[in-house]
Amino acid sequence: MNEQYSEHGLSETPFMSDLHGGILNPLLQRVKRDTSLEMEIRCEKLNVYYRGGNILRVEKKGKGYAAFFDEKYASASLGLPSECILTDSETRAWIDRIPDLKDTMDLWFGAHSKAERASQQMVVYENNASPWAGGTDYFIVDIEYDNHIGARFDLVALRWDSNATARKLQGGYLPKLTAIEMKTGDGALKGKAGLLKHYQQWVEFFTNARQLNEFKEEMLRVFQQKRELGLIPALKNNPNKVVTVAPDVDVIFLLANHDPASGKLKDAVDNIRSEQVSEESRFDIRFATATFMGFGLYSENILPLDEFGKQLERIGKKTA
Repeated sequence: MNEQYSEHGLSETPFMSDLHGGILNPLLQRVKRDTSLEMEIRCEKLNVYYRGGNILRVEKKGKGYAAFFDEKYASASLGLPSECILTDSETRAWIDRIPDLKDTMDLWFGAHSKAERASQQMVVYENNASPWAGGTDYFIVDIEYDNHIGARFDLVALRWDSNATARKLQGGYLPKLTAIEMKTGDGALKGKAGLLKHYQQWVEFFTNARQLNEFKEEMLRVFQQKRELGLIPALKNNPNKVVTVAPDVDVIFLLANHDPASGKLKDAVDNIRSEQVSEESRFDIRFATATFMGFGLYSENILPLDEFGKQLERIGKKTA
């Protein structure tokens, strides 16, 4: 594997064992009890998110771990605990400060809006942990994914349909990995971070067979570790283990707060359709829609590019 590749995943010993019942277990239990927090697995480190911001980073260091709070959120010194974690009491010292850290971040977000990041975390909650999450068709494996060799995704999900055959992994059914790009408001549809730019990056990454296979193996491992840690509560009563995924992937644009009277989205979709690569591509472009409000992801509401384009044309005629 490329030496610059940042491969997500935790060592079984000591990282996973310390989360299960060692010095990091108090942090895992706090995150599992607090639905405002989201724990994500990185390369031998953990990121704990609050409102889409990184409230705590924990990484392996020496015989223990090091913990960090991003002090860009603080206007003054917070007198934080020691970065070094060697005992569960030192882990608890950080846990005790979480309410203060949340308050600090609340004030910062009040002056620096990060609505898209906060919405990403809501997508995780609604599909992984909410009372209705067991009925959705996607489970979120990661947010803010970055492997440092060109792949950056707002979210990575596993499509695992909610019907009985699929959940039992019967009949040859294979779950499918899905990369998700989230855009909030119409101002984010064009330019260097617009839909077309993301599409071009996806073409470059996913049409490389080696990179695609590495990505699938990596995300499958992270999905399994998050299940082991109880970080996907919607699957706690499902004993079936996903050991392989479909050969291809989907990519989804999840658009929030689009103004139907604006033509920007249709223009962005038309630009993608005009550039769309041939059937050699190893991914399909889809768009998340909703019959009702919410961020639950259901396969019936995930539309292929052409079907979504036709829907936009119908909307355009109504608003003209």
